[in-house]
Amino acid sequence: MPAPATETQWYLAREGQQYGPLTDAELTKFIELGHLQPTDLLWREGFPDWRPAMVVFPAPATAPRPATGPLFTSPGPAQETAARRSARAGSERAVRAGREQPRTDAGAHRVGAEVSEHGLRQGAPRGKGRARVILAVLLLAALGAAGWLAYPQRDRLVNFVTSLTSGGLYDGMDRKSLQVPPLAGLTGSATDIDAKMQVTALWRVIKREFPDWYAERLKEAAALAAAKKSEAEVGQHLARELVKLRRQQLDNALSAALPRLKNLAQMFHTNLVQLKQHSTEACYGFISQGEASPVVVKLLQGSDHTEHLQAQLTTVFLAIAEGRKTPRVYPQPRKTDYEMLAASLTKKGWTQADLQLFSDDRALARASPEKVCQLLQDWFAVQLAIKDSDAQLRLLVDSLRPVVAG
Repeated sequence: MPAPATETQWYLAREGQQYGPLTDAELTKFIELGHLQPTDLLWREGFPDWRPAMVVFPAPATAPRPATGPLFTSPGPAQETAARRSARAGSERAVRAGREQPRTDAGAHRVGAEVSEHGLRQGAPRGKGRARVILAVLLLAALGAAGWLAYPQRDRLVNFVTSLTSGGLYDGMDRKSLQVPPLAGLTGSATDIDAKMQVTALWRVIKREFPDWYAERLKEAAALAAAKKSEAEVGQHLARELVKLRRQQLDNALSAALPRLKNLAQMFHTNLVQLKQHSTEACYGFISQGEASPVVVKLLQGSDHTEHLQAQLTTVFLAIAEGRKTPRVYPQPRKTDYEMLAASLTKKGWTQADLQLFSDDRALARASPEKVCQLLQDWFAVQLAIKDSDAQLRLLVDSLRPVVAG
């Protein structure tokens, strides 16, 4: 059962990846079982930016009880459960194992600075599969103790912690499902097409959040397949319908929590960079037509770009789901925000003519596709690097409006 709209929603960042949300109760259990790491970062509504987990929740053995509520309460030694002792012992064994094995991923120690200055980076660090498996085994041992089976949120929390240990998830999405082309192989009956769609991250979210809309698209896809339409035609039709749906849900998407919006901006920037390397046509088509661009449809039907493109589309609809559940109203950018942004763009090499071009929709529409791609790429890169989190929030929400509505 989803948490009430008034309940705090927590997000966790680990090794450059964002996870969540978790309710107060779920995060309390997560901490109680000993799975909060010193390098973790936490965010909730009201935090201007990510905060070190050990600052938000000091070590249980010494942490006093702040006046903010029962979430921060630490049980005393006499109340320590078997699960907690097991989890603590497992953590100690994991630490000892980590000390015995040299670290090669020095970049992981910089995660706090990277998140605060550049947003969460995509993709999980490599070379940690064995450590993750060990942690998962320890976790399952801890979860089996002291009444865990009676804990009402156990399934959600198991899935959450599994996402931390799998190495194949980011932002709550299974990387394997992101790699499955969402617009390919949609032939046969509605039942057949549904089975194929539900292997992909995008269509899982769509079916869950918009079941009636999804059912209509299934009928249409089956009818097109029965009429012997090509895979490209079926994919193009579904892509156009996706564009219509996200446009209708613009306000909900922009009402999502800050971590989700920052992640969406990062994904959009990543896709711009990668598509520009593929071809100017692909980059410009993505900007001007979104997923309905014929070249983007083709890439979504199976290519090296499928994963990142589908991740962005899925994140849009995850943002819509968050915004529908807990609407937020963000402040408009200030004049000083744009002045700061203009100064940063000038340092990046923009001329006064570039600034004027970007502020004139008609002139920008007449500019060369290559120029538009580069300007938009710079625009988001500079915003993602802004250190003032309040200014960054105001600018990003404003800049994401045409991304969702375009």
